[in-house]
Amino acid sequence: MGKIVLICVLALVFGFGGSLLGITAFHDSLAGAQGATGLAGAPGPQGDQGSPGTDGAHGRDGVRGPRGLPGNPGKPGKAATAPAPASTDLGTKGCSGRSVSVVTGATVTNNKLRLVKSDLCVVK
Repeated sequence: MGKIVLICVLALVFGFGGSLLGITAFHDSLAGAQGATGLAGAPGPQGDQGSPGTDGAHGRDGVRGPRGLPGNPGKPGKAATAPAPASTDLGTKGCSGRSVSVVTGATVTNNKLRLVKSDLCVVK
């Protein structure tokens, strides 16, 4: 107990260097007994071979039994349904398919044909 007090006094007087000097000087007397390290030791010697059990695990297999009865027939399958027809969405806003330019109207003026086109969205 006196050595710890002496180290504390050296630490107060000389600061960090004094505490290191005191710990270095009294290192052997401050260390306690070495405890368990928690490391696994070397493996021990192998044990003796055990005797075989009496559960028949080491005996011969028996004769195969007779074949069982056939099972019941399965249920008939369901009729196939026709696939749903592909939907076609013709619109102009929020096109998630392919945009196509389509003639939506025509006018004739002064012997000239004028076509009116609109963009439509085709989604399959």
